Order: sequence, then structure tokens, then C-alpha cells
Amino acid sequence: MKRLLALAVVAALPLTACGSGDKSEISGKSRQVTLTFWNGYTGPDRPALEALVKKFNDTHPGVRIEMNIMTWDVLFQKLLPAFTSGNGPDLVAFDDAHIGRFAAKGVLAPLDDWYTEEQKASLVKPAVEATVFKGKHYAVPMTFTPILMYYNKKLFKDAGLDPAKPPVTWRDWQAALKKLTKDTNGDGRPEQYGTALPDHQTIQVWPILLWGNGGDLLSLGSPQSVQAVQQWSDLIVKDRISPTGLGGADADKLFQTGKAATNITGPWMTTGFKEAGLDFGVAMVPAGPAGPVTLAGASSFVVNAEAGEAKQKAAREWFTFWNSRQSQIEWSNGSGFPGVRTDVTPADTKANPYVAQFAAHSAKARVLLPGQAEFRKIYEEIFEPAIQRVTTGKTPAPQALDEAAKAITAVAGP
Repeated sequence: MKRLLALAVVAALPLTACGSGDKSEISGKSRQVTLTFWNGYTGPDRPALEALVKKFNDTHPGVRIEMNIMTWDVLFQKLLPAFTSGNGPDLVAFDDAHIGRFAAKGVLAPLDDWYTEEQKASLVKPAVEATVFKGKHYAVPMTFTPILMYYNKKLFKDAGLDPAKPPVTWRDWQAALKKLTKDTNGDGRPEQYGTALPDHQTIQVWPILLWGNGGDLLSLGSPQSVQAVQQWSDLIVKDRISPTGLGGADADKLFQTGKAATNITGPWMTTGFKEAGLDFGVAMVPAGPAGPVTLAGASSFVVNAEAGEAKQKAAREWFTFWNSRQSQIEWSNGSGFPGVRTDVTPADTKANPYVAQFAAHSAKARVLLPGQAEFRKIYEEIFEPAIQRVTTGKTPAPQALDEAAKAITAVAGP
């Protein structure tokens, strides 16, 4: 789930070779149900997902999962047309922000019957709550992780900051970002930025800043929201702490190459940053005036509404396998993601030390606009352009947010 979260698994199958209904493979004397599975896990977390799918296929002879991996932008371009044409995949994994949008179009199967009391008790509560649209569960949790701040220890030390004590409040954080921004030739284009703050094609970082000041995406016109955007846009426009116009991959690249001292992202980047030879730490996003809060990078599995009884049953076998304690331990150790179960302990995931660091902050993580059918329009078509107008100096924050707030109300209602 990477920067969209942020954001993996075998050679791609033809996009039309999906289908629904109960068409199954015949293997010897047994009838084998094949589930086509689309997802966008193309990053360092891919091998862990591949391994668990292989294990499931090896231990469930009556079911076979065939994965089709593509980038997230391609997936979302293809998915709805595939569903509506009858050629959609049986199983999909995507960010929870999209559950409401697809459920509202009637292309997802309700999954309430999978949620026994035992299942609900064993899973992280916000991850379960995020699967609900209009009172029904239309998804089953796959991942749930807080988004944290990565920081370059060497750059901190070079700037006279203690790498053992990353900032914990906005005041200290903002002061540190100014120190970490270096424009040695004075041309207005820093050679080193304090942070890399993306504004499109990424996990949703700006809402964390709204929440930290007591604001919210659905109350953009509030003093708290305006103040948050004003503060951070001033740091970008006047103090040059971050470039403008960054996508998520751009922000990650700046941090990975040592050109940005901090970066807000998820556990999927730990492997890539380690392979780049960075000496980095991870810490909770510093607390704003409203207290510590961060985004939950959450994704879930959904099922094609046209899938027949055999495929529905097979999908539920996969959900139970994926959310078993053993599978969650293997996923965490392999991917760096905290598990979605409440009974996975740091001792279980000691093979990957970053898991416990992320899991420790799960209680401070919030899902953005859960169950909102118009998430994409609200966030990508209204909010992100408003932020871009402010950070490029084209529109004052109060005006841009007032206009965006009215547009969001027209879409989401008061």
C-alpha cells in the first residue's frame, strides 16, 4: 500500500482473464476453484505476499489464487470497467478509502457472514470499522499501520540535532526542519530540504497536519484547519522546507538520496531505505496542539459481487487464512507491516525490528473518511488542488480552503 498509503505479485495475467460466477478449474478428480486476485503491491512487501499466497495454494488443494499485480494507477483505471463488463477479478486488495466508492456502485459482495464475534475480537478495531459502508461489511482487513516520520540520523547530527531525540512537538519539529534545510549558494533552491511533503499521488499526509491542529477534511473552513494549512504552507513557501508539486514516489526518492532529512511514510519503505544504505530512525509524527495523531495506512480485501457461491466460499477461506495468527506473524516479519491481529506481540515479530516500532503507535492512527463513497472526488479533485494552490502561492489559505469546503459540502453533504 504505498503512498497510495503509501503505496506487490507474479507475472501479470491478461486483464480480461478474470471473470466471476462459478467457473472453476478441473484438476484430476477434484474440482478446484480459482480466484483471480488483483492488487498493487509492487514494492518491497511483494515477496511476503507472494510467499503467503503460495503457502495458501499449497495447503488448500481445493482453491487456487492467481494474482495479477499492477501499479495502483493502472488498477484503478481498469477495475470499475472490468467489474461492470463482467470481467472483473474475483478478489481485490486496495486502500480502505476506496471501499465506499465501489460498494456504492453495487460491485462488491457483502461479507458480514465472515465476521464472527471471535474474528472481530481478534482484529484491530479501527481496521474492522473501516470495512463498513452503510451498516454492512464490504471488505475484510488486510493491513493496518500507522504512518510515521522517518529521519536521517546523519543529517540530524550534521545540523546539530540529537538523532537519539527526534522532535515530538510541532514547535520542535518546525524548528528542526528549518535547521535541516540547506541552501548553500543562496539561489532559493535548497540542496537539502528539511522534509519532503507530497501533495498528490501519495498517502494522505496533509490530513495528519489538519488533525494535529484540531481540524479535519470535512471542516476545512474551520479556524483550526485554516491555521494548520497556513502554518505549513508558510514553511514551504517562505522557508523552503520542502519542494512543491511532489508525488509520493518523488518524496521517497528525495529522502532515499539524502536530499530530504525527514519523510512521512509507512513500513513498506524500510527495506528500500535500508538497501540504499541510509542510517535512519522512525518516530511518531510530532504532536500538534490537538495532540498526537497520524494516518492509518489501511487496506482490505473485497470480493466481486458477481462471484458465485463456490468462489465466495473460497474467498472466505483465504480471509481466514490471511488473518490467522501464524499468517500475520509471517506477513509482519516479511513485510515490516504490523499485523491486523491484536495478539501478535513484539516477540513474534523480532525478525523485523521495525514492526514493533510501527505497531506501538497504532492507537494514534485514524482512517481517513471511512465509508465515504465520494472519497476520490473529495480528496483528489477538491482537497489536493486546494493545497497545491496554497503551497505555490497562487491562492491564500483562507480563500482556497473556503472554496474547497463549499465544494466538499456539495459532494458529501453538511
